[in-house]
Amino acid sequence: MQQGQKASRAKTMTIGLRAKAWWVLRKNRSMTLAEIQSTICTGKEKSADSNLRRYLKKLADVGVIDVETIDDDKLTSNGVNRYTVVKNLGPQAPVVRAKSGQVFDPNSGRIVVREDSVIMKEASNG
Repeated sequence: MQQGQKASRAKTMTIGLRAKAWWVLRKNRSMTLAEIQSTICTGKEKSADSNLRRYLKKLADVGVIDVETIDDDKLTSNGVNRYTVVKNLGPQAPVVRAKSGQVFDPNSGRIVVREDSVIMKEASNG
């Protein structure tokens, strides 16, 4: 009688900046951009700050994450944004499509649409 796992597990490697950000944010549930960057960035990434800001904005636009501005106790600052996962789409990071700006969920194979905008579209059509 053999013990242990019989089937080999599929290994997934997260190599992209946005995929790493999704993993970290999903695990911690709520983080600031600085916390995400200090966790995943090595310093070799090109324009990591603007890249992550655009990604997180798109996720917020479709309702996957929520953005809350919190006070950072600096006199001339408007505060920092805290990003909180609202919809946990799964382990694979949502993909923002460059040309269309749509957010694609590789876990379900569907395009993510903000739920309240769908209700508004249906109400205006009917």
